[in-house]
Amino acid sequence: MRASDPSMWEEQSHRECSPEKDAYGLDKYKCNLATLNRPGGPDQPTNTDGGGRTVTVTTRQAATLIASGSGITRQPPGPKVIISKAFIVYTNPAVRYQTTTILGTSIEVEFTPVSYTWGWGDGTTTTTTDPGAPYPHQTVTHRYQHTATGVTTTLTTAWTTRFRPAGESQWRPIEGTITTTETSTPYDLVRIVTYLTDDAEEAQGH
Repeated sequence: MRASDPSMWEEQSHRECSPEKDAYGLDKYKCNLATLNRPGGPDQPTNTDGGGRTVTVTTRQAATLIASGSGITRQPPGPKVIISKAFIVYTNPAVRYQTTTILGTSIEVEFTPVSYTWGWGDGTTTTTTDPGAPYPHQTVTHRYQHTATGVTTTLTTAWTTRFRPAGESQWRPIEGTITTTETSTPYDLVRIVTYLTDDAEEAQGH
């Protein structure tokens, strides 16, 4: 995802014209210069109390501000994962903040992760509100049953958002949720094969 394009909230001038009759009864047009929000821009009504415009932010616009997801950390981190052993994952649950400018006003947007959906690459998924934790306090794990190569884990994080203009202390909620999806580096699922040596055989009395 890319940072927000400020032009999304710029205004374009246009003329509104209405037909009138001149002194000879012929049509003429009276035009007034007005402003038109670009498509996809937020609603920006003018306050009736003379306090300027009320700035609103949509979920779609907020989504352009978050450049990446909450991150994937897996244990073991290497290129091999042993099947039937606990495969540990966790992510960063930190709240994020981004800023943008709308109509010359600096806007702070807050992103809070609320749920995580892990795709294990074997056709199964796990959805939880728990971000997980590293070994030995792991809380989100998976056990693979079959060997495979080039497996990846995906994480889809759902975020709630709110915003506040510069100089204001009260946050305003943004309706809906935003999702980010990211993919881990690939790894192979392997099985441990045990070989008994002659020394091991003798130690067992064989």
